[in-house]
Amino acid sequence: MFLQRTPRISNQPIVVDATTGTTLLSTSDLDFNFAPGLQATVGKRLCGGRALEFDYLGLFEGNASAAAVSPDPAAFLIFPDNLVGNVFVGMDRTLVTYTSALQSFAVNLACCCGCCDECCCGEVHCQSLTWFAGFRYLNVSEELNITAQRNVFGGVENGTYNIRAANQLYGAQLGARLRRTRGRCGWEATGNAGIFGNDSQQTQSVTDFPNFPLRPTVSSRGAGVAFVGGANLSALYLLTNAWNLRAGYNVMWIEGLALAPDQLDFNFGASPSGNQLHNGGGLFLHGVNIGLEARW
Repeated sequence: MFLQRTPRISNQPIVVDATTGTTLLSTSDLDFNFAPGLQATVGKRLCGGRALEFDYLGLFEGNASAAAVSPDPAAFLIFPDNLVGNVFVGMDRTLVTYTSALQSFAVNLACCCGCCDECCCGEVHCQSLTWFAGFRYLNVSEELNITAQRNVFGGVENGTYNIRAANQLYGAQLGARLRRTRGRCGWEATGNAGIFGNDSQQTQSVTDFPNFPLRPTVSSRGAGVAFVGGANLSALYLLTNAWNLRAGYNVMWIEGLALAPDQLDFNFGASPSGNQLHNGGGLFLHGVNIGLEARW
C-alpha cells in the first residue's frame, strides 16, 4: 500500500525575519508525500460462523522537509521570540526534517452473518456481512530536527534543535465488513473505530555552536484518550478457487496524539522550558492498496 500522511498540527512559525517580521518558514510548510506500507491479516475459522483474525499494519517512515535561506544581507533570521544562542541569532540557512512512522497490531473475533460457506447462493453470486471486535495496539513515533547554520569569518557555525515524540495506544475496537461477489468479480467494504488510551512522551534537546547544550535535554510524559477510525473499499478479482487479487482505497484517522511539531518551544532563555507535553494533535492518512488474498 501507499499512504500519504496529513498531520493536524498547530501552524507555528519556525524562522522569522526580525527586521521585517516576516515568517519565512512554518510547520505548515511540512508536507508528506505518499510512502509505502504493509498490511497483513491472518485468520482461522472457528465453529458457528466465527473466526479469529490477527492483523498487522506498518507504515514505513514518511519524510517531509522544508528550508529557509536568508533573502538578503539586511535580513536577520531568528526563531520566534528568541535572541539566545550563537547560531540561532542571525541564521543564514535553516533546514527542517520531519519523519513519522506507524505500527499497528490487532486481534479480532469475527462473527459472520450469511457467510458464503454456510449460505452461499452458488459460485455465481455470494454475499456476507461480518462483525468483529477486538484489541488493538498502535505505535506512532515521530522526529523533528531543525538544523541551523550561520556564516562567520573563517567558516560556518552549526546548531540543531531535535524533538522526538512517541505514542503508544491501547484499546478496543469494533468494526464490520461487507463482501459481495458475482462470478470472478466482487467488492469488499470494511470499517472500524475505537477509543484508546494513549501513553505519550516527548524528548527534546538544543545544541549550539561549538557543540554545547544551549538547553539541557528535557522530556515529559502523560496519559490521554485517543480515537482511531479507518475504512477500506476494495475491488476483488478471482484468480483461482483460493486466490483473489484485490485493490482499493484506504482512509485512517487518529486523534489525541503528541506530534513532534506541536512540542516546539523556542524560549531557550527560560528555565524550565520545552518540558510540556501537548497531545491534542491528529493524523489523517489516505491512499491505495494492492495485494493478494488467499481463502480456504
